[in-house]
Amino acid sequence: LILPARHREHPLGRWPRRTSTHCWICWAPVAAAASSALAGLLLLLPRAAEGGLAVAPRCRSISQGRQDGVEVVLAHYREDLSWIPDYESGGVCFTVYSKGPDPPPGALRLPNVGREAQTFLHHIVHSYDRLAPWTVFSQAVRPGWGFSGGNSQSGHLSDDVEFSDYLHPRPGGQDSYFVFSAASHFPAGLQSARNGMLFKDLLTRSKDPCPIDGAEGWGPWWADANHPHVTRARPSMSEFYHRFIALDEDDGKPLTLAFPQGARFAVARARVLRRPRRYYERLLQEVSHGNNPIQGYWMEAAWYDVFHPEALQSLAPACALPPLPPNAS
Repeated sequence: LILPARHREHPLGRWPRRTSTHCWICWAPVAAAASSALAGLLLLLPRAAEGGLAVAPRCRSISQGRQDGVEVVLAHYREDLSWIPDYESGGVCFTVYSKGPDPPPGALRLPNVGREAQTFLHHIVHSYDRLAPWTVFSQAVRPGWGFSGGNSQSGHLSDDVEFSDYLHPRPGGQDSYFVFSAASHFPAGLQSARNGMLFKDLLTRSKDPCPIDGAEGWGPWWADANHPHVTRARPSMSEFYHRFIALDEDDGKPLTLAFPQGARFAVARARVLRRPRRYYERLLQEVSHGNNPIQGYWMEAAWYDVFHPEALQSLAPACALPPLPPNAS
């Protein structure tokens, strides 16, 4: 249930339409001066560590000092972004990073490396001191129910969850929103999917992070020799998880992780800041080699543990999961 190597990102503005057709000669010196000034300004912008790219500007609502602002960070490749205006209101704004060959107007361009993990980590590292109060991270595919094998019809929503559910802080002071829709067991690479991702008309649908019917809310474990989680690539999931996510010793024990299939989640600023910037910089370095590194797949499975160091799944499960098959390793 992992998307193939594509990386995703919204037009935040366009040049105004010209209202007069006369006196282009009069405007030529002005245009030349403006172009020169803009070029000089760009040279003054800080440069990002990877790819020499300018640091992303802030969403308008966030830069205007809103303390209730919500920023949606999209990882874009070739996805259709016409769905964005449906959610762009009430203090919600979008920042789109594109790795595609033809970035949409207003998108911030990134090199095509590291899958969506590199996009999200780039944003955190370069916005660490000015994060929005609430940030939603998502691939740029149109939100919709279910999974369709990694194509453009996979909207990555489970059960009754809607994209709007991610766009506001959770009740009761919860500082993140993760909907666990997949689980992997390492090193065997066994997979299980949440029933609400597979069957649309379940009687036990919910918006909760875990299925409301516990372990029965998941499908049986299955294996696919061609799945990215079944690999001998280095670092292994266990090596990567303990060294860069949990920051502890790799005990060699099997590891089971529940995660949002498709890498969509929301976190409060305070939740992100529980880890120092250097923590995210190390992760960014790890995923910034090649357009489809194995570390990108490991990040998709480990985002919850990145932001919840007090609730590592190596120590306790995030959700009740079905029993593993006999002799699972």
